[in-house]
Amino acid sequence: MNNPLNPSIELRNMREADFPDCQRLREQTGWNQTLSDWRRFLSYDARGCFVATQGGRVVGTACTISYEDRFGWVAMVIVDRECRRMGIGARLLKAGIEHLEDRGLAVKLDATPEGKMLYDTLGFQDEYGVARLEGGEISVSDEYDEQCGFLSQEDLEKIDAYDAPIFGASRRPVLESYLHYYPESCFWVRGKDGAAGYIMAREGTNAFHVGPWAADDPETAKRLLAALLQTRRPQRVFVDILEPNPYVRPMLENMGFHQQRPFIRMYKGKNDYPGKPELIYALSGPELG
Repeated sequence: MNNPLNPSIELRNMREADFPDCQRLREQTGWNQTLSDWRRFLSYDARGCFVATQGGRVVGTACTISYEDRFGWVAMVIVDRECRRMGIGARLLKAGIEHLEDRGLAVKLDATPEGKMLYDTLGFQDEYGVARLEGGEISVSDEYDEQCGFLSQEDLEKIDAYDAPIFGASRRPVLESYLHYYPESCFWVRGKDGAAGYIMAREGTNAFHVGPWAADDPETAKRLLAALLQTRRPQRVFVDILEPNPYVRPMLENMGFHQQRPFIRMYKGKNDYPGKPELIYALSGPELG
């Protein structure tokens, strides 16, 4: 796929051999992803991950993930700083959008305020606010909560059944990947008929990233976070919250978190599966929703 604005730029599907270049571009942005995150993107949808090349050198990336036959996410649009303002980012974004729309999916993304200006021109609409909160060394009780247990592979069916109506679609492959890569950072609370909440987290280049995280009520959510931070006491923590949840911001700010930057959740197409954002205490990150 040639770029009509610059014939020397070609687009193709991402390969595992591209990961060092993907990480090089990620380092330029200062984003939090690790090498395992690129592996996870490729495992979700190899045909929906793209790189832009110039003379055989990777100069841009974009990744997508679909959630059932309902909607998909486009993210990780990065362009080498030496190749910006050449239309590469727009071409990568368009490739991701077309990949999802060709499957009949609505397209979602979490935009920065600067990026929103571009997405407005492409037909995206605002859904609600998202914000990244950052904390330092968070003090939590050492008291063991016997109702918060580690997640196992056998628990995933219950967690997926709990999470799907909250998120808006099943995202079992994402949940499975967290359990595979970070099993020590996955907890849940049993409810009367299944789960009453769960929390997962991942290691990042710059900070420990909490989410996805959902719960029936703020007390359950707080207990889950405490159980997680008892086992992993990071010096720096990111949590990406949804503004429709009225409880999570004051909860985290009372623990010493502060806002790092805002995002805007946007969608293109029919937003038929909005889920229950008031029960989501943290998303997986702007790249996965």
